Amino acid sequence: MDGVHDVGGMHGFGSVDTDDDAAFHDDWEKAVFAVEKLLRYQSIYGVDKKRHALERLDPATYLDVSYFERWALGSEKLLLETDTISAQELESAREAHDGTGLFDHDHEHDEPDAPDSNLVGLVNETFRTDAAYDREPVEPEFEVGCDVIVRNDHPDGHTRCPGYARRAQGTIDAVQGTYAVPDEVAHGTEAAEPLYSVRFEAAELWNDDTDSDTDGDGDTVHIDLWERYLRPVETPIEGEPQEA
Repeated sequence: MDGVHDVGGMHGFGSVDTDDDAAFHDDWEKAVFAVEKLLRYQSIYGVDKKRHALERLDPATYLDVSYFERWALGSEKLLLETDTISAQELESAREAHDGTGLFDHDHEHDEPDAPDSNLVGLVNETFRTDAAYDREPVEPEFEVGCDVIVRNDHPDGHTRCPGYARRAQGTIDAVQGTYAVPDEVAHGTEAAEPLYSVRFEAAELWNDDTDSDTDGDGDTVHIDLWERYLRPVETPIEGEPQEA
């Protein structure tokens, strides 16, 4: 789906702060990360459903909150939608924080006397048992070296095809294998397709001022794209007039 979450190539968001390389900036962010890992480990939801939940956040809220605040809000949405918790239970949990909310950096939260060793062990286990997305091999339509164009599709639901790549022409750099398609998994269905690493000239994606040259030694961008996102260069775009 198109939305504020797909900001690649968009103007007005400023430069990326490359000096701040800290994984976490507050203890509550660590807690959100651990809870997220546990929920996936217990199959409450998967990464694709979570991404789609983030896409469905109110656009103004999405842009206003921080990275891990989005994670927490997305988890709330999915826990309610899956009936894992009730709205009343969620409200009670908020009241237990005296109305300050999880994201109040100045609020002093009670710390346990000692870490729960069982819980720590379970969180550690989640890093060793991430869900497998590879599937039985499917014969790929494209091979390494094929020139392809990214389809200009605008699905209503989740997709892993970035908006800035639509209509761009690239070259198959690698066939990664056959993997579950996130567009389907996010909505509770299953489909598997070949996944490709597609190489694009940076100027093809951004503009003619991007570092590139006639020898093809300029900047390139590699994007992992499922087969449904691609079409052969020689295939006409449906609905467009063709040359005689």
